[in-house]
Amino acid sequence: MIKHIFCDLDGTLYENGIKKEDILAIERIEKQDIVFHVATGRVFKQANNIIKNNLDMNGYYICENGSFVYDKDGNMIFKETISDNLAKKIIARFESDDAKIYFKHDGKIILLDDKNNPFVKFTKDFLVDPDFIKRESFDNLIGNIGIACESEEELIRIELYLKSEFNEVVDIYFSSSTTLNIVPKGASKINAIKFVCDRLGANLEEIATMGDSPNDICMLEGVKHSFAMSTAREDVRGSANYLVDNVSSAIDIIEKINCK
Repeated sequence: MIKHIFCDLDGTLYENGIKKEDILAIERIEKQDIVFHVATGRVFKQANNIIKNNLDMNGYYICENGSFVYDKDGNMIFKETISDNLAKKIIARFESDDAKIYFKHDGKIILLDDKNNPFVKFTKDFLVDPDFIKRESFDNLIGNIGIACESEEELIRIELYLKSEFNEVVDIYFSSSTTLNIVPKGASKINAIKFVCDRLGANLEEIATMGDSPNDICMLEGVKHSFAMSTAREDVRGSANYLVDNVSSAIDIIEKINCK
């Protein structure tokens, strides 16, 4: 029986808002004692604002692709960050005429500038600090380094180069068609899900996962009840056991599975 749902936000549950049918479906399954959790690349403040404006959610928030986990009250219960020393090495190696580097630091998004920065299409909730990379210390609170660029070819070049330099100490992957994410080695949505499951006394047979992006593949593949959005990339669709058009359709299937 499925007891927990872990759902991505952008492109899965959220796209300029949450659809009414998805809200109603989530409210319906929560009355059946199925707990709904969020697993997102966003920082907690953003994820929490999206949810609280639409839902009364009782589950956990997996944020920054697994670098941080919070309970429903906003208490941080898990943290896995990039060390200051490693962050400075990555900054020193980053070089591009077209791409922009940004940081998720202490629950905030830091941009060095917002001019012609593709990242601004995702949110207006960021700080601009051109001197951020000059700090002597980041207090070991960088959970995620991002790179944004409209050119996928340039992002692929940067991805290959940074992997050749840092693959043993960080994980690097596309989180959208215009963004790369760099996270601590082993920090991922699936590992954060396992952490939450251990805390709740649940197992992977009792969970369902939903996503649409490459950073969701880890929580889709190997999970029996995994749902990819039909609009996702081919590699994401291939990692899931079900293809659906929206969250409410996935919840319909989950209810049928639980009735068997």
